[in-house]
Amino acid sequence: MIYITSAARSSDTCRQVKRRVDQVRKALAVFFLAVLFSFKAAPPPAGATESTIPFERLSHLMVTSLSINGSDEEYRFVIDTGGLTFVDKGLADELGLKQMGMQAKIDSLDLSGFVIHKVFCFTSFDFSHFDALGSPIHGIIGSNLMERYRTTVDFRAGSLTLSGDSTALEGPSGSVLLSFRNHPVNNAPIVHFQLRGDSLEGMIDTGQPYPLVFPLEDFDKYESLYVYDSVKSRGLIEEWPMTRADHNYLARVGPLELGSARFDSAVALFGELPPLLSMPLIGNDLLSEFKLVIDYPRDEMLLIPYEDIGLEANHFSAGIRPGISDDGEVIVKGIWEGSAADLAGIGIGDRVLAFDGVELTPQNLIDLIGLLEDAAVKGVTLKISRGGAVREVRLDKAPLFKPFAR
Repeated sequence: MIYITSAARSSDTCRQVKRRVDQVRKALAVFFLAVLFSFKAAPPPAGATESTIPFERLSHLMVTSLSINGSDEEYRFVIDTGGLTFVDKGLADELGLKQMGMQAKIDSLDLSGFVIHKVFCFTSFDFSHFDALGSPIHGIIGSNLMERYRTTVDFRAGSLTLSGDSTALEGPSGSVLLSFRNHPVNNAPIVHFQLRGDSLEGMIDTGQPYPLVFPLEDFDKYESLYVYDSVKSRGLIEEWPMTRADHNYLARVGPLELGSARFDSAVALFGELPPLLSMPLIGNDLLSEFKLVIDYPRDEMLLIPYEDIGLEANHFSAGIRPGISDDGEVIVKGIWEGSAADLAGIGIGDRVLAFDGVELTPQNLIDLIGLLEDAAVKGVTLKISRGGAVREVRLDKAPLFKPFAR
């Protein structure tokens, strides 16, 4: 551990530390890529096999249950087009999976009767990031597994369809057909979209909230090009593994065009993203306006709009992000500046003891998160503790941005 205690030495020392950190991060990136491509996925199954698999929504995440290697017990996996395929390290050990380094081999995954053979996955993900969901998550189904199939996500029906269909993609009138390239790390689809007429590339990422997510380092550049209004956070509203930032920005950007689909404005989050995946993300709040068909073998995607398609022009929020501390308490992780939580004087690290008269624990934190994210819920009452002093605070949701005017 390096401590910098002298202002006179700080400049040279900081440069040395930065160079060393950059060298280490580059070395880790090269190692990660080498491991990533050490195993090859099995080819798609012969014939036009197809199955529809139900999933439930936990916050913005899609979670399905499956069995591994014929197990009687079912395990819960997140479906994430922007992710790699992972299995919890503890579960891999418990099931006796064959492992090499950070990878494990699953002989068969059974998703509601649809069996996928020869699945190579990673064991290096920290699944404690999902603790706030209130129930264990054991793995992630990523694009490097779904790439074998034509994959259909029906957000409203709560279903994932995997198919070996090789016919040309067709949709009803108003559908958006896009070609894509695959991200070199996780095989996620990358498509072109437009902001104010400028062409950008974005990763299709069902595992991320918000319509758009941008790398934090792009905020200064994008602010002058695409941003109508923005707010900054104290602490983190959203964070990713292997990152070090201490704030986010939320911005209203636009106009946004995705093929023939056009939106006057969209809400975008700016956050530090993992180094190998740091690029614009097209997230769940935008993708869920469509029935999403990703034909991985053909490198094509079809977005079939639901009848009431539309993006919110503002972000209504109480302005607070609760999370679980290292010692297992529910605390305040982030606050939007100028929000109800900020105006109420709530601070980063304050303990949250109860919500609407219900004692709050890590096990029911997902219920509070649901209330905070539900547009039909106008506000919430929290019991907050700081330094032994306890108070109740009523937080009424309000728009974070000024009235929209272009």
